[in-house]
Amino acid sequence: MTKINNMFYDLFTHKLMPAVTFKKEGDVLPVTEAFLKGGLSVMEVTFRTEIAPKAIEMIRKQFPEIRVGAGTLLSAEQIHIAMNAGAFFGVAPGLNTRVVQFAAEKAFPFIPGIITPSELENALALDCRVLKLFPCDLAGGTSLVKALQSPYAHTGVKFIPMGGINLSNLHEYTGLDMVLAAGGSWMAPGKMIAQKDYSLIQETVKNSVAVTMTRAANCYH
Repeated sequence: MTKINNMFYDLFTHKLMPAVTFKKEGDVLPVTEAFLKGGLSVMEVTFRTEIAPKAIEMIRKQFPEIRVGAGTLLSAEQIHIAMNAGAFFGVAPGLNTRVVQFAAEKAFPFIPGIITPSELENALALDCRVLKLFPCDLAGGTSLVKALQSPYAHTGVKFIPMGGINLSNLHEYTGLDMVLAAGGSWMAPGKMIAQKDYSLIQETVKNSVAVTMTRAANCYH
């Protein structure tokens, strides 16, 4: 799984993983275009609605430059569906050994979720080195990430915190060494999509990218 773990470093160059839930097919392409115009070419489509597989297919066909993943994958069957739809990677809110092993058998890049040290160690035993940290804000936020750093940084594990992250606190997360990317729905929340405010989505994406790039530039200097 080492190649898969390394792939995620290339995928999240902007340290962002937006999670988008589509309820209508008509929103899929305009929202995706807004992400591209905002400067981001990676996104997670959550499997919380029936149109999720179709949305991934549409994105792959119309915007092949987008690396679209499938989120909220809770079963091996959903992984199979996501792969057939063309998803580049998968994400889960929790750690299900059977699902992780199925993804590994299919060589499907997969990011399971954890929130405790025990879950983290189980994930490491499954050779997962990129993990979703969820629900991060409720469990301690950046303090949780910092607490996990001392005992686990040497393992090479990286986190994608999700849950409670927004534009105002984004910099606090992306500035931490163990954070590979920060994820969430703030760039394209349901309300913005429902109101078809694609320009605001584009602006939010642009501002989010600016936060992470500014942080990267400051670290470099």
